[in-house]
Amino acid sequence: MLSAADPELLYVSKKPDIAYLAQTYKETQSDLGEWLDRKQRDYDVRNCQWAGKSDDFKKHASLSSTGEVFPWQGSSDQEVRMADEIINCNVSMVMNAIRRAHIVATPTESNDVERSAVISNFLRWLINTKMTEFYSEMELSMNHLFEKGMTVTYCYYDQQELKQQQTIRLEEIAQALPSIAEVIQDGSMDDELSETLKEQFGVSRTKGRSMLRELRKDGETTVPVTREVISRPKIKALAPDEDVFWPNYTIDPQEAPYVFHVVNMTPEQIRSKINTEGWDKKFVEEVVELANNAEAEDNLYNIREQDEFVHSDDQYVKIVYCYQRLLDEDNIPGIYCTIFHASVTETYAKHQLMDYAHGKYPFTVSTWERTSKRLYSSRSIPTIAEPDQQALKVEVDSAIDAQSLTTLPPIEHPLGRSVSKWGPGVRVPYRTPGEVRFAAIPPGRGSVVNVELRRYIQEQVNRYFGRNGPGVDPVEAQMKQQHIIDKVFSHLRQVLDQIFSLYQQYGPDEEFFRVTGMQDLQKFSKGNPGERFDFSLQFDAASQDPAQMLDRVKAIAELGGMLDKNGTLDTERLLQIAVGQILPGAAESIMIPKETASQKAVEEERQTIAEIYAGVPPNVRPNDAHEMKLQVFQQWLQQPDVTQKVQQDPALQERIQNYLQQRQMQVTQKQNAQIGRLGAAPTQFGETPSAALETSWHHSVRVHTDRRLEDLPRKQKQWHGRRCQ
Repeated sequence: MLSAADPELLYVSKKPDIAYLAQTYKETQSDLGEWLDRKQRDYDVRNCQWAGKSDDFKKHASLSSTGEVFPWQGSSDQEVRMADEIINCNVSMVMNAIRRAHIVATPTESNDVERSAVISNFLRWLINTKMTEFYSEMELSMNHLFEKGMTVTYCYYDQQELKQQQTIRLEEIAQALPSIAEVIQDGSMDDELSETLKEQFGVSRTKGRSMLRELRKDGETTVPVTREVISRPKIKALAPDEDVFWPNYTIDPQEAPYVFHVVNMTPEQIRSKINTEGWDKKFVEEVVELANNAEAEDNLYNIREQDEFVHSDDQYVKIVYCYQRLLDEDNIPGIYCTIFHASVTETYAKHQLMDYAHGKYPFTVSTWERTSKRLYSSRSIPTIAEPDQQALKVEVDSAIDAQSLTTLPPIEHPLGRSVSKWGPGVRVPYRTPGEVRFAAIPPGRGSVVNVELRRYIQEQVNRYFGRNGPGVDPVEAQMKQQHIIDKVFSHLRQVLDQIFSLYQQYGPDEEFFRVTGMQDLQKFSKGNPGERFDFSLQFDAASQDPAQMLDRVKAIAELGGMLDKNGTLDTERLLQIAVGQILPGAAESIMIPKETASQKAVEEERQTIAEIYAGVPPNVRPNDAHEMKLQVFQQWLQQPDVTQKVQQDPALQERIQNYLQQRQMQVTQKQNAQIGRLGAAPTQFGETPSAALETSWHHSVRVHTDRRLEDLPRKQKQWHGRRCQ
């Protein structure tokens, strides 16, 4: 095993020692051999793969390595997907949590609440709009976590121009630029024009001259034009047993001296790197030649056998990205990336200092469990569940075999006088009575015992992994589920941190975005590149039970009615949460934003006022924003011209009183319902319950209305008093 103190793993050099890195790469995989074998077994356990498995799920001696099977040829050999079921349930649970989690950004050095809200919304928009691969890659990453006991998420910034060929014709040039067309035709300025084409379209001078010749000969040519510019963070889920390798002694992946990232590429992809990323041309040609020779010789091997070529439908080459935490001559640390091939030791594709501002390896790593400091000590769900899965398989196979014996027991017959066929409708030649008979079936444990044993195994597994079911404490199950979600969220917090840092470094200075539930566009500004935020994701495992969450919402609403006297409880947000539990994913589409709802109430009340003014009888809906609409109505009553009109129009007074009575009745009913739930009216600080009722909304409205009508003639005031009695 190589030591982290080796000079090549400590100090950077202008030209890396590729032979040394290739040796380190192979030694690292060799040191992880036992762990890699365990991952292969985990894969087999989850996917129910074993030696001698047949397509008909029966045991056959011809498929057995020993040529023998137990208990007999053709006995049951069923798949029992216990580990796969647990993994799939956990993946579904955490993906549901990820999609529904609320992202919160908290500044580490300030208390700018408004900017924190903008950044939180921006990350949500970025993930859902720009990072289209986010949820699919996270799903794959979660499968790695539960199946392999470890997950690795690669975070990087994707900057590229997508180009396509576009046809241009000489006649079109002549119409727009006649002088240029003439120069093209006579060929007198090919050198100057080819230079212009190089600068304009990014082609070589040779390609530029070829384009000019095509224009003269054919009247048209093709030019590469930019179709789309990609500039965004991206993530990729990496398999820890195939795609990325740390030293086997690693404790903290970010503190490791090196990490190898293996990328499978086609020869075409490798050649494109010469122009797009500046790869060494000699290296590319040598690697492509090796790949072609390997294909010709059919010398292709499995990826886990540490050979350099992988064969599928296409030919892939394993390119190794070695990230190293090295010191320069001034002992300043930095992360350097060297791109090479383990079989090409004389040259390399590229060697450079990573310029990511966060100064970390571009990998976020989490393990299923933490029972040791070492990274590779974590077990996986298949490792833990394998004995129980095997025991359950034995019981299932035994039950099927027992049923087969019951359906058709062995037949006893005299020597030389066996029955050639047996089954429904088969004619059996007459024998001496008792000569041919079914053999006695050995007494078994019975179907009841088998069912109880299978139930016991399932309960033990459910209890261990925190799954709901018979015999499992729901509180304990919820605690374990929340632990899993919190572990995943801890992983995501690190991913979000790198995503935000990358966007601050490479993204545009400003970005306008819109999130669901908000009318107006929001503007995100990158701000100070050194600005740091702590990211958190909020999700309660209990929220996956709608009934339990609705009970919580009701409890909060009742508590708020009793204690929230300063209006600190956001009832609109509480309502949105409640709707979200009943119709997950629909709350944002059916809930009107608070600002929009307020404006809607104002407009509706203005329409009601116009109808009352025009002589239309008022009609108040039971479920309405009564308090807000009463405020709007009061403001209207306070207008001098309205006051004068009311004084002069008894019919208008009557319509107003009818309207106020209807509103007052709805407010009273709403308050009575609250009293019924709480057993008493909500009490203000320092007040008795009766005093609180006297200061309720409907009372204040009535008093205010009475005051607005004080200027009416005595006869009108007397009428008003009678109407209010």
